Amino acid sequence: MFSIVIPTLNEEKLLPLLLNSLTRQTDKNFSVVVVDGRSKDKTVEIARSYETKLPNLQVVISPKASLPLQRNLGAKASTGQWLAFVDADSILFPQFVQRIQSFIETAHPQLFTTWCRPDSEEPGDGNIALLYNMVLEMSIILHRPFSPGPLTIVSRDVFAELGGYDETRGYNEDVDFSIRAHKKHIPFNVIPETLYVWSLRRMRSKGTLKVAQQYIVSALPVLLFNRSLKYMPGYVMGGQSYKKGKRLFRSEILKRYEKKLKSLVKEFLE
Repeated sequence: MFSIVIPTLNEEKLLPLLLNSLTRQTDKNFSVVVVDGRSKDKTVEIARSYETKLPNLQVVISPKASLPLQRNLGAKASTGQWLAFVDADSILFPQFVQRIQSFIETAHPQLFTTWCRPDSEEPGDGNIALLYNMVLEMSIILHRPFSPGPLTIVSRDVFAELGGYDETRGYNEDVDFSIRAHKKHIPFNVIPETLYVWSLRRMRSKGTLKVAQQYIVSALPVLLFNRSLKYMPGYVMGGQSYKKGKRLFRSEILKRYEKKLKSLVKEFLE
């Protein structure tokens, strides 16, 4: 039912964490397509080593490194009724597939994502992820919804209707995808449940302030003109530019984080 598409470029350090999380899924009704952008490290070798652990896994080599191109190639190579585009530095919780399938059966969405938590237990990282989830909710209210790059789930029919991702873009291809969906009156939903881990390695490596400034600059055209930037100076795809971040997972912290988020969303919506 689901095809999980993972674009990669020099992700030998973090890709195993994502693939391991897929081997632990409580629902095995999915296939995996890793689309590599000509990595210089052992990313492809590592991905292929999971073919026995994930029998429905295939590795596709892209002509070049490009997020929109690699996502489109993954969609083309996949067979699932639903496409889940996941960044290589994300991690999916064991109940991920089970919960999104339940959501599809009950809510009948067409395009959606879920809440996330950060990849560390630093208070600052928690606040960033909390704000990120709130922005997702607010974007729907403001009629400026966006399907985030780290995790976007879309039906194959809608993906085909939109023509996939714009391969001419070097940045904001996910925002552009959302804008085109909104113009076609395709609703965007957010599952109010934390189902994946969002990597904040870019902020740790480049600096939180610098990355936040990039986000603000890219958000203004969307808010004011419902258009997205096509390029962002300094934006580089791939794991070669980042230091390995520290990832710690404790269930009690996750529960407190999700409880706080639900309380904030409830207060905002009321």
